Amino acid sequence: MQTIGATARGKWIPTVCYMCIVGCGIKVLVEDGVVKAIEGNPDSPVNKGKMCPKGKSGIMSLYNPSRVRAPLKRTNPVKGMDVDPGWQQISWDEALTTVADRLKRIQDNPKQLYIHMWTGGQNFGKWMRAFATAFGTPHGQEATASDCGKVIHPVEFFSGGGFHQQPDLHYCNYCILVGTQTGIGGRHAFTHMAQDMADARLRGMKVVAIDPIGVWAGSKADEWLPIRPGTDAALGLSMLHVLLNELHIYDAQFLKAKTNASYLVGPDGRYVREPSSGKPLVFDAMDGVAKAHDDPTIKDHALEGTFHVLGVRARPTFELMKEHVANYPPEKVEGITSIPAEIIRRIATEFGQAAQVGSTITLNGVALPLRPACVDWARGPQGHKHAFAQAWSLRLLNIVVGAMNVPGGILSTGATGKHPWPWAPEGGTDGLLEHGGSLFATAHTTGFPGRPVTPPARYDLLELFPVGGHSTTLPPLASATPEKYGLNYRIEVLIHTPSNPIMGGYGDLKVAERFFQSIPFIVGFAQEINETTLFDDVVLPVPAYLEEYSFPNGYSVNSPVGTDDYAFQLRQPVVQPPPTVREPAEVVFDLAERLGIQADVYKIVNYTYRLKKPYALEAGQRYAMPELSDRIARAWFGEDHSLDWFKEHGTLRFQRGVDDAYLGPFLKARLPVYLEHFIPRGQELKALTDEMGLDWDTSDYTPLPDWRPCPAHEARQKGEYDLVAIHYKLPFIYGSYANENPYLNELCENVPLAYAVLINEDVARRKGIREGDLVWIESPVNKARARAKLTQCIHPEVVGIAGFFGHTSPGMPVARGKGVNHNHLLPHDLDHIDKISTALEHCVEVKVYR
Repeated sequence: MQTIGATARGKWIPTVCYMCIVGCGIKVLVEDGVVKAIEGNPDSPVNKGKMCPKGKSGIMSLYNPSRVRAPLKRTNPVKGMDVDPGWQQISWDEALTTVADRLKRIQDNPKQLYIHMWTGGQNFGKWMRAFATAFGTPHGQEATASDCGKVIHPVEFFSGGGFHQQPDLHYCNYCILVGTQTGIGGRHAFTHMAQDMADARLRGMKVVAIDPIGVWAGSKADEWLPIRPGTDAALGLSMLHVLLNELHIYDAQFLKAKTNASYLVGPDGRYVREPSSGKPLVFDAMDGVAKAHDDPTIKDHALEGTFHVLGVRARPTFELMKEHVANYPPEKVEGITSIPAEIIRRIATEFGQAAQVGSTITLNGVALPLRPACVDWARGPQGHKHAFAQAWSLRLLNIVVGAMNVPGGILSTGATGKHPWPWAPEGGTDGLLEHGGSLFATAHTTGFPGRPVTPPARYDLLELFPVGGHSTTLPPLASATPEKYGLNYRIEVLIHTPSNPIMGGYGDLKVAERFFQSIPFIVGFAQEINETTLFDDVVLPVPAYLEEYSFPNGYSVNSPVGTDDYAFQLRQPVVQPPPTVREPAEVVFDLAERLGIQADVYKIVNYTYRLKKPYALEAGQRYAMPELSDRIARAWFGEDHSLDWFKEHGTLRFQRGVDDAYLGPFLKARLPVYLEHFIPRGQELKALTDEMGLDWDTSDYTPLPDWRPCPAHEARQKGEYDLVAIHYKLPFIYGSYANENPYLNELCENVPLAYAVLINEDVARRKGIREGDLVWIESPVNKARARAKLTQCIHPEVVGIAGFFGHTSPGMPVARGKGVNHNHLLPHDLDHIDKISTALEHCVEVKVYR
């Protein structure tokens, strides 16, 4: 096998990093079967040869002395955070026989299996999804974090077409970052975007960071605005008011041609529809008559006015939006957000002017709208009880100026492509965007038009969240009182991937612990004995990423955007795993064979990966990962691009066309500014939950968003707690993943804010707290001890907690006892969960004292 470089004693092998979700192309120096160095692969467009500290530290995760190297079984039936499981090493045959026997007991009622399958975009998750579907359980959770993608994904599917969003840093001149560290401290495609962000700032792009904490994005921004946590919706709505009602800056042509801004609405808030077709009506201002929204004879869509249509008083949704946001003038919103009214008005004005509504640019001979301004948001706004309203209010800012999937605006990730086959978003109900683009045959869960509301049959209660994408936060609550939700069975078996939901998936530790204790049999794939693994009955070791196959890799639903190339990469072993460690896919297929569902698993894998003869998996055959990867590679890219080709070259690149990079003008569907479908979904939900006797808040199911306070703000007003704790990311830490890595631990120990808690310097002085003091942070459900780091780069009402630290597992001796776990301070109950997205409230009232 040829390599991409060699030394006298070793060789460089191309593969893909997995120290976070990005999937950077790397090359690894191996000498005498030992990894000596890791470098970025300049042939990979994912990271363009660059690496972050996480990637450079991967060698330490490979040689972690605390790794799980063989299957283990529990000998102590008692389970708990402080309980020794009494591990005993067993053979693979004993492990899989034990697991298969437990699964056979529940095959007649497959809902009793719960699978926690998050793997950060790895193919492992797809094998687990195929297994879950073939077994017959609806309980396949594809996320771990209690706010991960809760809003951005469904919003993208129906208002962008992709999986996530990124600012177009190639052409943007004015970028507002709200609760996100894009290109500075994190996010998908981080190593790529860090260079793009630096280049954009050098050419003069202004960055405005709006965040309670100013450590990362705030430190690089031209302007940092410390906002009160959980008030993003009020800010967004106030900026919309300034744009629409004071400045009259909006892209009228885009709103008419590409959104539902002209759809007519009656007094009940619902569309006025053409009787014969049921299509929403618009008013043609030129002809003076109402027509179906897709009538080719429409000359001018009216955006404002009152019209008498079919016996009702009808108004365009755009006019309703203008009227609605007038309730949020900057003077009122100053008291909500703590951002001065004159600054809100100035930022809105700068944003509107920078959008250059009406301007165009020609790229590769194609004339496109140019909107060089955008608002980007992520975890901050969507980590709240009213998460959807917080985030949707910000999304509307991009829509009203037409900065959607055009040069300079906000772009959808993974929405379109032409290799190995064409894929793109599609329109549907009422002419609106309904289906996000997907490389794989399996479709995304859409938030429009929503699912029917039915009595729950699932422990994640997804039936009560008709526009939500996933509901990882609900199983612990349903498991405590299943009869409350009409569930007449219990979860009997849990299988989880090497993630750590005990630390990052839930709030209150007591709630998470009770949930795992309630499940009689738990199987965990693992690299280390973390807090979640402590509850396992059987532990199945997995390879380190430098020992495994994964294909395709590198192309991601979160890959870099714009006209940069996209790529498909191979993760291949650079060294062999321990002899008692197996590839997860092979383990899943082995279990499927033992359960008699192998043929169904193969059918689902074939469908997902679009595998047809001669590459399709055949029932009765066993496949090792090299052969499986080879089949996918040849099926997708032809015989010239087999596994051997990818082993040698590592990366297969494709150039994006203008229509893929900037899909907005080519999208044959409209985007919403008015969520009319929220009305019937909310009414259905209210009727069912009332019938079930549930106290269920449906107030957020409105077609236009409103700001509502977080529980923490209401608690602070009562006086017992005076501060709000929030979580923030570190550029060199990815969730709780690799906290056991000695390199990263050393970095955290030398960055004063990593294991400490941030407190505003003036507030700390009034409390008698000094730099480095040990303090207690106490919430209504828990308290933690940490050192205080004093700073002016934090809102005075806020305490900042970084990362997902606070490990207690004996299997993590490097990470144990360091830092604070923010999630464990959070109440985990229905009153703290968004009834639209299922996001858990991530700001919590606290008091800090010595």
